[in-house]
Amino acid sequence: MSVITILSEEASWRSRDVRYYEGDWASIQTVIPEFYLAAFAAGEEDPANPFLQTVMRKPMSAVERPIPIGVVSHTYSLAQHREVAEICRQGLKNARIKLDGLRYQLGLSELGEWMNFRVYFPTDYDFIDDRGNVRLRLECFNSVDGSSRLMIVFGWLRFVCSNGLVIGESKIEIRERHGQNLDLGSIAERIRPALAAVAADRARMEKWQGEKIVIDGIKTWADEKLSEKWGKKAAARVFHICDAGKDIEFEDPFAPGAATEKPFRFLGPVPGAPERAATKYDVAQALSFVATNRKNAEERVAWQADVPHLLQSLAPIHSTSVSAQLRG
Repeated sequence: MSVITILSEEASWRSRDVRYYEGDWASIQTVIPEFYLAAFAAGEEDPANPFLQTVMRKPMSAVERPIPIGVVSHTYSLAQHREVAEICRQGLKNARIKLDGLRYQLGLSELGEWMNFRVYFPTDYDFIDDRGNVRLRLECFNSVDGSSRLMIVFGWLRFVCSNGLVIGESKIEIRERHGQNLDLGSIAERIRPALAAVAADRARMEKWQGEKIVIDGIKTWADEKLSEKWGKKAAARVFHICDAGKDIEFEDPFAPGAATEKPFRFLGPVPGAPERAATKYDVAQALSFVATNRKNAEERVAWQADVPHLLQSLAPIHSTSVSAQLRG
């Protein structure tokens, strides 16, 4: 018997709450809504708008009625969530990933028009560091009302703290809007080469583990590059996680000064964070913690994908320089 679990994960999409489910493929399918296109008209016998049509959600139970969830043009191509999820599974099968026993998660907006579909890879794809295993997963984002682009990324998740990291080499973005040129059939074919790029992800994380940094360098970088990209609040959180292994909040967000100079108070240890960051990889984990805690689901994955680019602007310190600074 298939069992579906409602997760405690909190997220939002376009200011609407997102609920996440977990289970095997058979159980996940039971909560995926289906949609159809209908005339955009005031009533059944009234004239329909010749330029627009309505996206309708089919009833999920015997007590529900069809509900309109958006208005689209007549050139719009409806990409059903279930179809997109099946295509992702087919792409993994083409890449010789065994589908039996895989773990699935599904995030849905309140009316189901937006979906975040996740597939967790077998443990032999894990990246292992000195704090445990980091799991590889496929994430797919789709909207049936055409408000968001269809996108697929391969990312890494540390379960102990739910930190997510998108390296960026293995991203598939369907740039065509949901129109007549949307080719869903190409997605399965593009998953295999994207999955091949995961090897580059591993190599980059291994390189970060060998790139030493010192806290003074992180401080300057946080006050400049990181503050410019993510804002002072996020930059301060990343710095203090790197400096003390603890998250913080500002005592006075409007106090003058750079991000790392604002008065703050500690909130508590960050799971998996070292007492003080010593490598770029440690900084990557602090960045991914702050990114993953964004409540906005689309912003969350965008910030996770920012991590490699932000690390490029953080210069590693040569071992001789590290020794000199530590002695000083």
